[in-house]
Amino acid sequence: MSLRTVLLLALLGVVGAGAWHVQRVRNEPPAPATAAREQSRPAETLVETPEGAQQEHRQVPQENSRVEDQAAVLAPFVPRLSRMADDFYKDLGIDVRVVTINDAEASIEEQANQIFEGKQIGRDSPVGGVLIVLNPRLAKARIEVGYTLEGALTDLHMGRLARDQLAPYVSYGAAGMAVMDVLHYLKDHVYLSAALGRLTLPDDFKTAKAYLEYERYVSGGAGAGTKLSSVPIDADLKVTVPPELRARYAPSKDPKESVAAYLRATGDFAGDPSLELFTEGSRLMRKHYPFAPFEELRRFERIESSKPLQYIVEGDYAVATSERPAHGFVPILLHREQGLWRIDLVETWKNLFFDGEGKYFLRNANTPYEFGLKQFGSAGYHEMHALPLRDETLERWLEDLDRDDDVVAALWRAELWLRNGFVFPPALLDYEKARRLAPRDPWVLEVLGERARYLSLPELAIPALESIGRGLEYSIADAYNEAGDRQGAGRWIDAALKENPYELRALEWKKYLAEKADNAADAQRAQEALAMLRNNPERPHQPVVLFFHPDMPRFEPDTTIDVDGTKVFDHSKFGVTLQNTSGRTVEIESVMLKSFGDSAASGLGDIKGYWRYPQGNHRLGPGEYLYFEKQWGFTVDTGHHHVRYVFHTCWHGLGSSVRQCRTQWVDTMPHIPNPK
Repeated sequence: MSLRTVLLLALLGVVGAGAWHVQRVRNEPPAPATAAREQSRPAETLVETPEGAQQEHRQVPQENSRVEDQAAVLAPFVPRLSRMADDFYKDLGIDVRVVTINDAEASIEEQANQIFEGKQIGRDSPVGGVLIVLNPRLAKARIEVGYTLEGALTDLHMGRLARDQLAPYVSYGAAGMAVMDVLHYLKDHVYLSAALGRLTLPDDFKTAKAYLEYERYVSGGAGAGTKLSSVPIDADLKVTVPPELRARYAPSKDPKESVAAYLRATGDFAGDPSLELFTEGSRLMRKHYPFAPFEELRRFERIESSKPLQYIVEGDYAVATSERPAHGFVPILLHREQGLWRIDLVETWKNLFFDGEGKYFLRNANTPYEFGLKQFGSAGYHEMHALPLRDETLERWLEDLDRDDDVVAALWRAELWLRNGFVFPPALLDYEKARRLAPRDPWVLEVLGERARYLSLPELAIPALESIGRGLEYSIADAYNEAGDRQGAGRWIDAALKENPYELRALEWKKYLAEKADNAADAQRAQEALAMLRNNPERPHQPVVLFFHPDMPRFEPDTTIDVDGTKVFDHSKFGVTLQNTSGRTVEIESVMLKSFGDSAASGLGDIKGYWRYPQGNHRLGPGEYLYFEKQWGFTVDTGHHHVRYVFHTCWHGLGSSVRQCRTQWVDTMPHIPNPK
């Protein structure tokens, strides 16, 4: 296992050389892959949740001996934080505790001291103790350190960390995420301090792979140990670079010169987040995460060891990579803005994750740099691309969308934080704000759940996606599988097969889960069903599919229209294609339509008669498709800020008694004007 554990949300190395760590077990097959992106994405909402699914998830304990969430702000991350604290003790002999309280009768300093002494934190630990206290009522946080650790974790350093990385989030759902960030950072910092001799570890802790990696590096060549030793333990490496030195780190019209400036900034520990060498999103990222000198220097060394660099340019994007990369090498991504090549850290760490062996791989193919990242493998397509800013700055958008009562603005702001800046704690604040404004809105729930799933946070993804239910069976199964709960995954695969017994993807999942459970009989049955369907010339596994035109229609909440003498509110216009993609004739049993948004949901009934069937009897021949277009809306002002139309289509083949169903939706969205 590499230094960072699965699901690294810290991003402390995002500023240096860290990235998302997704564990890959190379000797076993992966879970069935996500299907290719379709023009219309399947989903139903708030229905047909397998029995026990949500209830089981809510039964996760919220305390253990090292984490006490009295203020209830750490969920759902308490189990993960507990494991991280336990690992701190196992790997470093440090007793780490996390406590949240709502007491306003004493200062945060007094409370931290009382808890530290009362619990005798670190008293029986080989190295010492650390306490992280969060107080939402005071809107403050503190990191208390035992005297044996004060040489490595100074009051000045811990005060700055608590103020910048914890205090802004203590009253919100992002508090657990912020604590995870800090624990990752502290662990790396303690390892580095021990390797530099600023902290004494017992000999039995010096045999750990992580410690040996630090020790090897600081005692190796290139003056790494001397360079790191020269940096004060509590130095603020994000201070502004003075004007007379900024040209040393300036972007250039030549990508090679910009890379050279980046290497100078990396080697000099120039953590100033305002440097124009970086894209705007990258500057935002550097501002919000702590600067990790060890990671900076290690990335510098790996780039130097991978020279000569190879430059691949396509339009305004460039990738500086290597034909003979050193272990752990990460390419340098550059974006040309206003004629100057700038370093793009956001697209780097958003799309390149590393596995248990410390090797980087492409996580997401939906990036403008894919053309230069072929050596890092193939990847799925995820909705993580940067949102268009329409010639406005990211900062202007974030300011303009900071509104109190607009769910669309809140969710859009969250997406900007994550997709354009890859800064998760403030993004989570806005995701949670959107959820508070519209707690049952499937658009909000799905976006939050899918982003958490992309970042390998199943404890956050599962409750959000399960609140939607039917149509997201595979996403939920994948999240349960990521959490190590294959029974939970199996419940949702059974739900998928109940909807469509001929669904190949569900049968592939069924086979995978049976193999993991050493159930040879079930695995064989699933394999036989797959073979039978794949060999059937009528291709009954190919579904009846809806396509929407356009795929995201404009939602008009501020005007009304007249449709055949009826005043229509909250209207949109789009067409729907109904297509039989199989090789047999099918009969459409029903197309049930419901609408959802941030106000009350409504059912529109069976609309299968909206299409005109040349064969009659609601039948579609092999490959046949039908189309209609209409104005959609409501006879009253619903108060929706957007509307999702959910279509649940059921059919059967002629002569077959097997009912197959599929759920799809189209999201209608309002125009978001540019910042004023």
